[in-house]
Amino acid sequence: MKKAILVLEDGTTFKGTSFGAEGEVAGEVVFNTQVVGYQEILTDPAYRGKLVSMGYPLIGNYGINDRCNESNKTHASALIVKENSRIYSNWQAKESLADFMKKNNVIGIEGIDTQAVTVYIRDNGEMRGIVSTTDFDKDCLVKKAKAYAVPDLVKEVQHLKIKSQDAKAKTIIINLGVNNSTLAKYPDAAVVSYNTTAEDILAKKPSQVVISSGPGDPTRLTKTVEEVKKLIGEIPIYGIQNGACVLALALGCTVSKMKVGHHGVNYPVVDPKTGNGEISMQNHSFGVDQVSTKVKVVHENLNDKTIEKFQTKDGQCVGTLYFPIDERSKLDPNYKYV
Repeated sequence: MKKAILVLEDGTTFKGTSFGAEGEVAGEVVFNTQVVGYQEILTDPAYRGKLVSMGYPLIGNYGINDRCNESNKTHASALIVKENSRIYSNWQAKESLADFMKKNNVIGIEGIDTQAVTVYIRDNGEMRGIVSTTDFDKDCLVKKAKAYAVPDLVKEVQHLKIKSQDAKAKTIIINLGVNNSTLAKYPDAAVVSYNTTAEDILAKKPSQVVISSGPGDPTRLTKTVEEVKKLIGEIPIYGIQNGACVLALALGCTVSKMKVGHHGVNYPVVDPKTGNGEISMQNHSFGVDQVSTKVKVVHENLNDKTIEKFQTKDGQCVGTLYFPIDERSKLDPNYKYV
C-alpha cells in the first residue's frame, strides 16, 4: 500500500495509506456523520471540491451500484476514511469503492482516525486542506493548502446532463447543483441555469420555482439573488440549502459561512413554538444568520440553534437548510404566520 497524507492549513497532519486514485488535491475539509451513503456523497454536486472525512469507521462494504448516483459524475475530490473495506457484498453492487474512485480520479486515504478529524474540525472550524500520495513535505503542503482558492463551483456543475427538460413543466428548478434526489421529488420539473433571468422563468408560466442545493458560497451568486428578488410576489418559491441561502438573501436576510457546516443524515430540526421535530439530511457550510422582518423562523437546529427553515408571511416563499423531508417541506400556502 502506498503512503498518503492529509495536512490541514494550520499544519495539523494525519498520515495513512492511499486507495482509489493517486496524486494530490487541495480543497475544503468537511466531516460527514453518515453510516451509509458514500456513493451519493461522492456524486452529489453539492460536495464538489470537498475533501470528505467519513465519521463511520468502515466504508465501502456494500460496494457501488448503478442506481445511487446523485449525478452523472463524481464531485468530491477526496475521501478520508478509517478503513476501506476490501470486501463488498450487496446484490446490486457492480464494483468496489476503490475501483470506482480510481476510475473517476477521486483520491482516497485510509488508516486515519476520522473521529479525531471530526473533533478537530468541530473545535477549530472547517478549513482548507490537502491530500497527497506524492509529496510528504509538511511545510510545502501547508503552503499549497493555504494557496487553495475556492473556484466558481456553481458554474462548474452547469454542464451536467439533466434528466428533466419538459418545456411545459409545472415546476422550474434553478440549478445551483441539483442532484438526482431533488429531481425525483419533482418529476414534472424543468431545470434552468442559475443565470436564467426572472423574465425567462415567468415566461414558462410554471406553478412554482425551486432553487436547488449546490456547492460553493451562495453570497457570490449576486446576479441569481437579483433575479430571485424579481420572482418574489410573482410565484411561489422554495429554496433548498444553498438555494435557501439565495432565497434568504433575496428576502433581505443575512447569510455567512458557518464555523462547522452540517453534513450528514442525523440533524434534528424542531419547531421553536411547539417543540415538534424531525431528523433531517443536510449538506451545507453556509447558513442564515438573521431573518428579515419579511420572514418567520419555522425550524431551528436542536444542536446549535441555527436557522433550519423560514417562511414569508404569505407562505409563498419557503427555505429549508435541509433536504426536503416530506410534503410538509414543500410550499405550504396554508401555513399561518403568527
